[in-house]
Amino acid sequence: MVDRNTVLNYSNSMSLNSQSLFQIPSCLPADLPLALTNAALRFVPIDPGSVSAGFPSPAADYEEKRLDIHEYLIRNPVATFFFPVKGRSMEGAEIFDGDVLVVDRSITPTHGHIVIAFVNGERLVKRLHMRGKRVALIAENPDYPSIEIQEEMELVIWGVVVGKFKRLVV
Repeated sequence: MVDRNTVLNYSNSMSLNSQSLFQIPSCLPADLPLALTNAALRFVPIDPGSVSAGFPSPAADYEEKRLDIHEYLIRNPVATFFFPVKGRSMEGAEIFDGDVLVVDRSITPTHGHIVIAFVNGERLVKRLHMRGKRVALIAENPDYPSIEIQEEMELVIWGVVVGKFKRLVV
């Protein structure tokens, strides 16, 4: 089994060492997304009232506000990346094929976080399970098995999913 302390062996300075699961392995694909280092801020108008998903509510006075998508989803721009989702293993967590995940590498992963992980070089999105000496990556769809991390497996927790974008069919 992989030791819980090894999984959490991470420095806020983003320095990497040979004992850390946050190492960048040589097997990583060259198409990893780029960080948002020089991205321009984009502001979108937002209505101050919420949208009722149940019974209609009386309309509030209209006052236009602006939603800064970066402020809403991105805490650390230089450590934030986007990953498109392919597959159905996380549908129970409302992550669907075609969604775009917002991933923050500056957040230390803990039990229950949805993470981008590399297992033996394969990039996955799964829920991180760390209890006692057990480390596993849990699918959120019963049609997909969990991955129990064994000592001989290479596990890299690459970042923590903090949000997603979904384009609706219109």
